[in-house]
Amino acid sequence: MRQDAQQNRQKILTAANQLFREQTAADVTMAQLARAAQVGVGTLYRNFPTKGDLFLALAYDQLGNYVSQQRAYLTTHPTDRAALQHALKAYLAFRENRYQVLPKGSLEPASQYYQRPDYQDLVHLFADLIQGANPELNPAEVTFKTDMLIAFCRSDSYALQRDVRHYSETEILAQIMTTLFPVN
Repeated sequence: MRQDAQQNRQKILTAANQLFREQTAADVTMAQLARAAQVGVGTLYRNFPTKGDLFLALAYDQLGNYVSQQRAYLTTHPTDRAALQHALKAYLAFRENRYQVLPKGSLEPASQYYQRPDYQDLVHLFADLIQGANPELNPAEVTFKTDMLIAFCRSDSYALQRDVRHYSETEILAQIMTTLFPVN
């Protein structure tokens, strides 16, 4: 992608994140978003033909930032239970942001989500953390725990815990740690 096109895309994502914090995503028009990003409406639609495309791109941009931040954290910290808990706390903050800013529910079917490179990056991050926190686990156990952790935290599951069960981020973190990573 050309540098100016990449810059426009990032300006749009930044403006969308800000506008969606101030107003519900449904209330923000594409014209408002183009003005806030200081790009033409045509540029906006060339990057994101629908608001759904924009939501998905914003979610994956934020996910990429989360994975990068956690990888950076692991360069200066041991991969152990504390790092796992740190990463999960940050992941729940990422989920909470999505819960507050983007429409509720999954933005795409699970079968598509599981095929994305972004998902694979998240899997590798959590698998490394889980293996580091529990070196006695075999690869199949690490994979299962990783898949279950991500499934527990998908948008619809997270919204259930927040909206119906009324759990806070801290309570969800405690439940995940107790359920998937009990102390022996």
